[in-house]
Amino acid sequence: MKNLIVDWDFLRLLRLGIGLWLGFLAIAESQLIVGVMAALFLLQAIFNIGCAGGACNTPWIRANHKHLIKEEVFEEIK
Repeated sequence: MKNLIVDWDFLRLLRLGIGLWLGFLAIAESQLIVGVMAALFLLQAIFNIGCAGGACNTPWIRANHKHLIKEEVFEEIK
């Protein structure tokens, strides 16, 4: 539950704004398709999922992972 109220970045706020705007248009114009699109954008904003169900979220600052890379040892064959 705590994840729903933290880490609001620009794209998440943009999805929220688009969802609210489309929701207003759906109600004002009585359009079901626009209402479905609004619900999609609002769910993406609330649960912080974008592409591939949130699997595309990468950290802004990458940690140094050199210690995880193993050096390959090759032996010359004559």
